Amino acid sequence: MSWETYSYNLKSPTVSQDNSLFRGVFLRWSNLTLSEKVVCANIVFIPLWWIGGLYKYMAALIVFGIMGWEWKKHRAIPLKKPTFSVISLITFATYVSIGQLFFSLYNPGKITTTEFIRSLLFWFPIAFLLWYIQSKDIKVRPEVVAWSFSVNILQMMGFWIVGQLILGAGIYDPPRTIFSLLSGNASGSYDAGKGLANYLIPYRPEDVSIASFARWSFFFIIPEIAALVFSFFVLLSLDLKNRLWSITLASSSFFLLLITGTRSALMALPLTMALRYTFSIGKNRGFYIPLALAALLVFTTLSLPIVTNSITTSIEQKQKDVGEFRADSTKVRGDIYKGTIESIPDKLFFGHWVPGPTVLPGFDLGRIGTHSFILGRLLYHIGLVGTTLFASFWLSLFVWLYKTGKNRPLCGYGLLILYTLVSPVMEFGESLCWLIVLLGTTICHPTKHLSQTTNNNKYLDHHLNRKYKLRLNDDYNR
Repeated sequence: MSWETYSYNLKSPTVSQDNSLFRGVFLRWSNLTLSEKVVCANIVFIPLWWIGGLYKYMAALIVFGIMGWEWKKHRAIPLKKPTFSVISLITFATYVSIGQLFFSLYNPGKITTTEFIRSLLFWFPIAFLLWYIQSKDIKVRPEVVAWSFSVNILQMMGFWIVGQLILGAGIYDPPRTIFSLLSGNASGSYDAGKGLANYLIPYRPEDVSIASFARWSFFFIIPEIAALVFSFFVLLSLDLKNRLWSITLASSSFFLLLITGTRSALMALPLTMALRYTFSIGKNRGFYIPLALAALLVFTTLSLPIVTNSITTSIEQKQKDVGEFRADSTKVRGDIYKGTIESIPDKLFFGHWVPGPTVLPGFDLGRIGTHSFILGRLLYHIGLVGTTLFASFWLSLFVWLYKTGKNRPLCGYGLLILYTLVSPVMEFGESLCWLIVLLGTTICHPTKHLSQTTNNNKYLDHHLNRKYKLRLNDDYNR
């Protein structure tokens, strides 16, 4: 054997063994799985989804892409037997679609054909993606998602510096999205009722968040969706082993969350983090530690008048500050929730299916049955039957995460808890909200199988090196 052949064969296994995820600050694209490449590309290029105006069809387009790829490769779509969470979500989606169909037949003009098609493209693609994730056991390393989020943060921080600090976040005429221009589903300048998704509105100059800054939504249509995304950034950062990266990602994400001006997320995130750390401490050191801390906190709060009075005063001041933060919004939302709660018993079991009258004359968006997922989207719109179906899906998703949570970080659980906490005051009306939930179910640390494979490869390298050295010695002795 010639020296050139020996040199080539010896170096080849070494090159293939370079399994590190990063090269400096950049991802090694060749070392990502196909699922990780798809997730990374969609997160990094989220501004293109926004400019294109395709958020409403994002889940459906991803499904069509998966179907096309699987059919090209396997001439079939390999799906396992659906879990209870998938079955319950499909049942829920079917109930919503059939209910809308019958309601439109008996109440012509109440639900348009476009609204019905959008409903079909909302829940069924989410159900298929969940089924596909569970069937293929798709896992994405948290570092890959965190790197993609970091790129997003750099994009948005640059956008904010130019728009807010340099240009002063002044009044502007928002342009329309590419889809809106091509389809003609909106015209002229933006006005309430024309659809926020049809226009590129990165911030609202008339609304104020913190330090007199404008209220920003960046690439996520409305500030509430942006707040959910940034809250997820914070939760994911807590699972990173690199402390500097974790602190940087968490602090920058929390700053972006502040300038969305979304009160519900700002109040729910600390509680979610507290529950996360309680579960983490209890899991690693026994639940007696968090229980003891909770008992000590309760005892201190109830037994010492100074502490009790201080906490009471602080809570009352916080409530006053939150109410004054956007006073008009607080009053309108209160009227909406009051009207929604009063109207739910009128059609308790099967719901109203369409929003009710407005609570503020001239403000079409302030209708009864809106601005809340639990009260509006579920109880008011589809009644107790539909709410029960969705609750079965949500609880079964928690159970599935727990059963498959051997190498799963806590950010996935935290995300579901966060959604549960803010659901009374958020609608989750865009499919992007539920794509974030699906992303949370895929994040997982590498399994021992992968580590064992790496060890086997190292053993193979050693074996090959020894073999080639012996053959080289034989050639030399000859």
